[in-house]
Amino acid sequence: MRRLTKLPLRLGLLACATIAATAAEREGEKAVYEQDAATPLFTTRFTTSFEHGAVPPPEDRDPYPDYSADDPLAPFDIERAASFIDNAAAKWGPKHGCVTCHTNGHYLIAPASIFSKRAAAAEVRDFAETWIASWDEIGLPDTEIVVAPAAFLAINNMQSEGELRPATRRALAEAWALQSAEGHWPNWVKCNWPPFEQDDHYGVTLMTIAMGMAPEAYTSAEPARAGVERLLGWLAVNPPEEVHHRAMLLWASRWHDGLVTPELRRDWIDELLSLQKPSGGWASGDLGNWRQRAPESGGIGHLPQDVVDRDYPPVMVAENGDGYGTGFVTYVLLQAGVPATDDSLQRGLRWLKTNQQSDGKWFTNSLRNEPWTSNFLTHTGTVFALKALAEADASVAQVQGPDSFGERSRR
Repeated sequence: MRRLTKLPLRLGLLACATIAATAAEREGEKAVYEQDAATPLFTTRFTTSFEHGAVPPPEDRDPYPDYSADDPLAPFDIERAASFIDNAAAKWGPKHGCVTCHTNGHYLIAPASIFSKRAAAAEVRDFAETWIASWDEIGLPDTEIVVAPAAFLAINNMQSEGELRPATRRALAEAWALQSAEGHWPNWVKCNWPPFEQDDHYGVTLMTIAMGMAPEAYTSAEPARAGVERLLGWLAVNPPEEVHHRAMLLWASRWHDGLVTPELRRDWIDELLSLQKPSGGWASGDLGNWRQRAPESGGIGHLPQDVVDRDYPPVMVAENGDGYGTGFVTYVLLQAGVPATDDSLQRGLRWLKTNQQSDGKWFTNSLRNEPWTSNFLTHTGTVFALKALAEADASVAQVQGPDSFGERSRR
C-alpha cells in the first residue's frame, strides 16, 4: 500500500506542478499571451519561473539567468559547459528539495569521462541520496519523482562505479512497488510538458535503459526480475507513437537484445537522419506531435480541431536545430550503432562544437512555450550535448588510441 504523502513546500515547485490560480489571474495570463505570442521575444526569452500555473511574484523570479537563443556564441570549450551545468544542477536540489528531470536529474547521467572527479557531481549525487533517505520522514513524493531519480541514479552508479549504491537500491525498490501489473507507472505526471512529462512512455523506457545497464545480479533477483519483465511486456504491446519514443527505444535496444527488430532499427535510424537540418543540427520540436500551451490536465482530444489549431499550435521548431534535439539525437544514433565517422553524425558533432553559447550552455527553447516558462530544457540539452561528444570521442579513441576527451575536443 502506498503511504500517505507529506511533502515539504519546495516539492510543490517541481516542473509540472499545478499551481492554483484565480480566474482573474488566468485572464491576465491570457492577455499576456495574446499580447506577446506574435513577437520574437515570445519565442526566445521568457521570465524564469518555477511555478508553471501562474506568474510568480517579482521576488521569486530569475533564480537562474534568462536563457535565450540570442545569447552570444563562443568557441567550443568543455570546461565552460561543465561549469554551466555543474552550477545549475548543484543549486537546484537545495533550493527546491527535489530531483527533477530537466536539471539535476539528467545531470546525474552526464558522462563520467568529464564529471566523475568534479566536486559538483558528488554534491548532486549526495543530495539525491540524502533526499531519498528523507522519504522515511516525509513520505514518498509523486510517482514520477520516485521512478525518474531511481533510474537516473542507477545510470549514474553504473557509469561511475559499476555497481548500485544503497540509496539507489532503496529508490528502485520503491519504484518497483509503484509499478503496475501491466509494466508502466499509470500515475506518471502527464501535464503536457514534453518530452518527459507527457505520457507513460518516457518513464518505462528510461527505467528499461537503467536496468539494461544494471548488474545482472540485481536484475536477475526479485523484485527487479519481475519489474524488468513487466517493462518489456508493456513496451511489446504499446508501440511508440512519437519520434522521441522511438529514439528512446533505440537507446534502450543497446542494452536489450531483441527489443527492436533490425528492420525497425533501420527505419527509426533513417527517420532520425531525415530530420537533420541543413545546419547539421536537430530540433527538439521535430521529435513529437506536441502542442504549445496544451492544458496541464484534461488534454485537448475532446476539443474541435479549429479550437486546437487556434489556441494550441504545434510546438516551435528551431530552424537550425537546438541543443537538446542535436545532443539527444546524436547520442541516440551513436547508441544505436551508427559510427561516429558517419557523415551525418560528423555534421551533428560540428553543430555542437560551433553552437555553444558563451556561458557554456547549448540553448533549447521550452517545448511548452508560454510567457512564464523558463527554458530549462537547456539544462538537459547541455547534458546530452556533452554525452554525444564524449561518446563520439570514446568511439574514435577505440580506433585511434587513448587520449583525453578535453584535449582532443579542443583541437
